Amino acid sequence: MPVMLFGAFALFILLGLPIAIAIGLSSIGGMFFFTDIPLELGAQRMLSGLRSFPLLAIPMFVLAGSIMNAGGITTRLINFAYALIGPMKGGLSAVTIVTHMIFGGISGSAVADAGSVGKIMIPQMVKRGYPRGYAASVNSIASTIALVIPPSITMIIYGVTANVSIGDLFFHGLYIGIGFAIIYITTGYIIARVKNLPSEQRVEWAQVRKAFFAGIWSLFLPIIVLGGIRLGVFTATEGGAVAVTVAVILGGLVYRELTWDKIKKVMTESAILVSTIMFIIAMAQIYSWALVTAGIPQQLSDLVLSITDNMFVILLFINILLLLIGAVMEGNAAIIVFTPILLPMVTAVGVDPVHFGLIVVINLAIGLVTPPVGICLLLSTQIAGIRLEQAFKDLIPWFLTALGLLLLVTYIPLFIGFY
Repeated sequence: MPVMLFGAFALFILLGLPIAIAIGLSSIGGMFFFTDIPLELGAQRMLSGLRSFPLLAIPMFVLAGSIMNAGGITTRLINFAYALIGPMKGGLSAVTIVTHMIFGGISGSAVADAGSVGKIMIPQMVKRGYPRGYAASVNSIASTIALVIPPSITMIIYGVTANVSIGDLFFHGLYIGIGFAIIYITTGYIIARVKNLPSEQRVEWAQVRKAFFAGIWSLFLPIIVLGGIRLGVFTATEGGAVAVTVAVILGGLVYRELTWDKIKKVMTESAILVSTIMFIIAMAQIYSWALVTAGIPQQLSDLVLSITDNMFVILLFINILLLLIGAVMEGNAAIIVFTPILLPMVTAVGVDPVHFGLIVVINLAIGLVTPPVGICLLLSTQIAGIRLEQAFKDLIPWFLTALGLLLLVTYIPLFIGFY
C-alpha cells in the first residue's frame, strides 16, 4: 500500500493531474487494491474531515480579504505605508512588504495577497525604474508573510490536523511575521543600496498625518480581529466573521466604495477560491487517513529514530523534506498529508507541536516562491509580464534570507527554552 500511495501520487503529478485529483485517486487505489476497507468509508472520511468548526474560518478570512480589496481598504493601507517608509532607498519594496504584512493580517492567504497587492505595487515599481524581476521577487516573498502572521489559513489547517491550539499558533506567528517583515525590509534596503534603486520623494509630516487618518479605520481592522482572538473575546472562526463584518462596514459605509456590483464579484471570486481550497482539503483527508491506516507514520518514525534520535538532525532532515514537498505540492494539502507522518517523529524526541507547526508553515511559505510550482512567484511574474526564469537572479537574495529565517525559527527556540 505505501508504494501505491506514494508511487501513484508521484505518477499522477508527473502526468499533470491537479493536486486534489492526484491525491484522491492514489488514496482510492490504495484502498481498493491493498485493503478490504469499503470505498464508502473513504467518502465518509472526506466529508467528516470537512465537518470541523475551525475550518469555517477559511471562507470568512478569504471573503474578508476580497472585501478589503474591493472596498478601498487595501489602497489606503498602501498609501499609509508609502507615506511612512516610501522615501527610504528602494522604498517601494519596503511599502510592498509592509502592505503584505498588514493585509496578510486579515486575508490569511498568501496567494490572494500576491494577486491583490501585486496588481497595485508591481506596475508602480516597474514605472519607477525597478527591474521587473526584482518587483516580482519582492511581491512574491512578501506575500508569504500571510502564512506566518495570523489569521493564517495554513496555520488553521495545521491546528485542526495536529489538534493543537490555533490561538497559540497565532500568538507566536504574530511576532515571527513582524520579525520577518523587518528583516525583509532590511534586505530590500541593502539590495537597493548595492543596485542603486530609486528613492521616493520625501513626504511632509502633514501628508503622513493625512494618510494615517485616511487609513486609520483600515489599520484598526487587524488590531480588532487579532486582539479579539488573543484576548479570548472570540475564537479564530468567529474572528473571521468579525473581519467580514468590519470590512463590509468600512468599505460600504465609511469609504463608500463597496457597491452591490462589487459585492457580487467578491462573493463569486471568494466562492471559487474557497471551493478549490476545500476540495483539496477533502481529498487530502482521505490520503491522510489511508496513510495512518497503513501504519506508515509509525513505521517512518521507527526507521528514523533507529538511525538517530538527535533532535537537531531530525529537524534538519524534516526541513529539507518539507522544502522539497513545498516546491511541488500545494501547502494546505501537504499539511494534511504529512503532519500525521512527521508529528509522531518530532514529538518522540521532545519537539513541541506548536513549534513544529511554525516550522512546517515557514517551509511551505518558502515553497510558494520555489519553482517548479511556486504559485506566488508564478502569479507575480505574470503580473510583471515576464517569464518565471527571468526572476531567478533577483529572487536569490530573498530566498537565502528566507532560508536563514527558517533556520532561526527551527533552532533558536531549542536554545532559549521555548517549551
